[in-house]
Amino acid sequence: MRVDEAVEQFLTDLTADHRSHHTVAAYRRDLTVFTRFVGDLNITEITPATLTAFMASQSVQNALCGTQRSKATINRYRVSLKALFAWGAARWLVDRNPTAILKCRRHRAAPPDVLSTTEIDRLLRYDFAGSQAHRDRALLAFMLSTGCRLGETTNLDCRDIDWDTGRVTLRSPKGGEPETVTAGDQLLGMLRPLAASVPPGHALFRTGTDRRLSTRQVQRIVALRCQEAGIRKRITPHTLRHTFATRLYNATGDLRLVQVALRHAHVTTAEIYAQVDPRRLAEARTAAGAP
Repeated sequence: MRVDEAVEQFLTDLTADHRSHHTVAAYRRDLTVFTRFVGDLNITEITPATLTAFMASQSVQNALCGTQRSKATINRYRVSLKALFAWGAARWLVDRNPTAILKCRRHRAAPPDVLSTTEIDRLLRYDFAGSQAHRDRALLAFMLSTGCRLGETTNLDCRDIDWDTGRVTLRSPKGGEPETVTAGDQLLGMLRPLAASVPPGHALFRTGTDRRLSTRQVQRIVALRCQEAGIRKRITPHTLRHTFATRLYNATGDLRLVQVALRHAHVTTAEIYAQVDPRRLAEARTAAGAP
């Protein structure tokens, strides 16, 4: 089997396993560069020397504009190759896995940008302009309070909320069975008017013409409402998810709890939220009586 054929089958299997389309797209980008490099070679012809040459190539080391790629980006190619050949070995497409030569390096990611407590209060209390002010405030509050992904939020229907228990069913998670999050009484009070005048099957977050908000529209709402409230940071829906996770970790110190709340498969994905805030470190030193 040629390498390009193997890559396509690998990506097809990832999709069949309900991997996120973002994950599949990321593997496709990296492995497309590899297939261009090796041409018509069969997957069994790939050797450690082939992989070493590929990792040293300009297509890996440099971006299209000519600048040096970051170590994290280069490392991503190693991860993609290891995933491809692990898949190939499991299906007996290769006798020996040549990627043992590739040593993946863990890089400590920078802490994500998040909203401060003051900024959150300002955002949720701000007197927004326009006829959709309540909807937009409820949307912001929902994402900040639950940490839901953008796609999970836009795909919510009114029927997905149990108004008695506060349980919210997420019918479009990244894969697998539907999952749930819990909305508190205050958040339910903000969401209830959005569902009061439409049938249960209607979208919870809708446009002025009663259509479901698209992901692009939600991105614009988040950015524009934050600007309107005087928040100068570049805020995206994922920033709200980061904010939820960071606040949860700071409140509990429990990384496993953050993993479960974000519905991540592995706890290591949540480690980025465990990086120590210098201000908290200073406060801890003071409390401990450090000079």
